[in-house]
Amino acid sequence: MTKEFFYRPAQAWVGDVIPYYEDGEFKLFYLHGWRENHRAGLDHGWHLLGTTDFVDYDERGACGIEGGTGHVLKVDGTYHMFYCVFPEGRQLVCHAVSTDLKHWEKLPEETFGPDGEIYEMADWRDPFVFWNEEEGCYWMLVAALAAGTTARKGCVGLLTSADLKHWEYQPPLYAPKLHVGAHECPELFRIGEWWYLVYYSYTGRFGTFYRMSRSPRGPWLSPREEAFDGRAYYAAKSASDGTKRYLFGWNPTKRDDLFGWNPPQAAGQDYDTWDWGGNLVVHEILQRPDGTLGTRMPETIDAAFSEPVPASFSGIAGDWAEIDGGRAEGTSLTCSEPYAFAACLTGGELPNVCKISADVRFSSDTQGAGFMLRTQSSLDAAYYVTLEPQRSRLTFRGPIMQTEEGGKTFPYEVELERPFEYEPDAAVEVRILIDGTICEIYVGGRVAMSARMYDIEQGRLGLFVNQGEAAFGNVRIHRLG
Repeated sequence: MTKEFFYRPAQAWVGDVIPYYEDGEFKLFYLHGWRENHRAGLDHGWHLLGTTDFVDYDERGACGIEGGTGHVLKVDGTYHMFYCVFPEGRQLVCHAVSTDLKHWEKLPEETFGPDGEIYEMADWRDPFVFWNEEEGCYWMLVAALAAGTTARKGCVGLLTSADLKHWEYQPPLYAPKLHVGAHECPELFRIGEWWYLVYYSYTGRFGTFYRMSRSPRGPWLSPREEAFDGRAYYAAKSASDGTKRYLFGWNPTKRDDLFGWNPPQAAGQDYDTWDWGGNLVVHEILQRPDGTLGTRMPETIDAAFSEPVPASFSGIAGDWAEIDGGRAEGTSLTCSEPYAFAACLTGGELPNVCKISADVRFSSDTQGAGFMLRTQSSLDAAYYVTLEPQRSRLTFRGPIMQTEEGGKTFPYEVELERPFEYEPDAAVEVRILIDGTICEIYVGGRVAMSARMYDIEQGRLGLFVNQGEAAFGNVRIHRLG
């Protein structure tokens, strides 16, 4: 297996990540997925790896815990792991303890499920436990279903304890009647004066969402953009090093048809549905002045791509002009094409693993502008990353969308999109990471969008303008240093 920049274990895949920070290192527990490589004797369940920079990882192997997502905390020198199991269709929360994060003693007498009164007996998983200083007790959040008449029962359940052993059922912390399924992998953290409740949904809208409040009890406000990323990023949980907070999730694959939904006549894999699990992707969480949250590329990952790749551009359609971008290491180009599509391309192909960076500025009436990944001079077969100022969004489209087949068969306009508010005449910083089939896009230092690229394995970098004017400043390509 060729080593990938975005981590996954050899011959396997990363599932839900449970991050814990101590002694200058992020200790990342994760659910280990063998898929087709499964065979008797292999270790399942929770595995552990360590990292200080999200670039290099130290794989430490299985923990002897076979179960679902949970949480780890340390109290008086003892580590406590809370996780979930699924015996015979039931869902139960379990407890284990350790002194070294590697060897865990299970406490089966403390296993418990929902009460059947406040919470229905179906969903009961993904415990998150912390000491609530304001209320003087431990809180446990769980993915649950609140009892009620509507099918929209998904909620963040709440329990309280004085000793991490005996838990009392409380009314749900958050039960908005938005989702039919449980609010998966809930967590709660505080930055400054704001509390943030994070959870994941796979019904209605698939993604990682957050709510905000001045109190851990709520009421929980929904920000204008409630998600940290798009459809291709899931099951993320966060941890802080005391200064910055990071989000650890997975970019899912499209290779195994785990749910049996792939179109039988589709050519290639870009048409295919998302699998469970994939490669580990880390975003940095930032807090805006109004308290809302955004995501950006961690500085250590940005710095890892330090080897410049020479790139010169040639116009293919439209009138392109090179301008002085003010920095010698990049190329700056501008194009005005108010009634048509214009594009320019690099002479050489993109590296298989690389970072693309540029600052993009629009005229007020530009329909769209952006980047063609792995394209050729025909300007059709490519992955299009498009900034659309008039629609206040960022989109990702694959090559199928440029063909007659895609136009006839896709039931939606774009494959992936993220909202983004553009400021008039202001340059927008764009950073794109490519790692084989993985594509991670960061815009404006506050919005992230994950994607996959399967069917085109090689090609050039293109810049394009769709009916308008745009300037691409300091366009650069870097390899890993």
